[in-house]
Amino acid sequence: MKQRVILIALLSLFSLLFTGCGNRKGAVLKKVKYEKVVGDCQNDICVNINLSYFQMEGETDVANNFNALMEKMVFGKMALDSDSGNTSKEKLVENIIKDYQDFKKEFPDAATGGYEQKTDCEITYLSDNLISVKVVTEIYSGGAHSSHLEEFLNVNPETGKRKDIMDFITEKEKFSAYVEGLLRKKLKMSEKDKWSDFTFMDKFTLPENMGMTSGGLELIYNEYEILPYSEGLTVLEIDNKKLREFMKLP
Repeated sequence: MKQRVILIALLSLFSLLFTGCGNRKGAVLKKVKYEKVVGDCQNDICVNINLSYFQMEGETDVANNFNALMEKMVFGKMALDSDSGNTSKEKLVENIIKDYQDFKKEFPDAATGGYEQKTDCEITYLSDNLISVKVVTEIYSGGAHSSHLEEFLNVNPETGKRKDIMDFITEKEKFSAYVEGLLRKKLKMSEKDKWSDFTFMDKFTLPENMGMTSGGLELIYNEYEILPYSEGLTVLEIDNKKLREFMKLP
């Protein structure tokens, strides 16, 4: 009997993870896929788009707001200089394909070029006060190497609009000082070392990307944000116990 109860619990968890996630306010998020391939990716440059991202079910303003934010973050990576901030996802894909076809026509023997994007998302935190979605993207649009980007989309479940993690921080100066100490330790810097001698920063700044997880807060400095590409991402973590000193947990 005990084994059967455990099995049912595991099956329920599996179903939740792979079909959708929800909170007590009724927001249900389901993962959708978008794929588009143009050209022979095995033997030539091509367009290869493979996206997995979350959408909120329903026709409410909350769902529409969330879905628009999610799609803009995922599809917006394709934006060309000629695209406006309001360009639809369909038009963004269309423009990428046209750009590739024009390039291929002008340089039929080019060994580099085209466009490849792979994006996947993970819900790292889901409560009545906050939804944190981690968006991981790999992009290649020509050149020596691809770009790897990890971002957080933090959303207010009541409105479907962006929520700033700093809104939950009650001790902002102490929080900033603590993160600065973590980063100095990570980069093996002393308290007297200048930031400009070790990073691209003239002074310490918090990362653009911070998101909640079940274990605490994850902070990400992406490629080129503070260090060269060769150094990759710089990731810091603060567990919930420590976080409570600076923050009202959402």
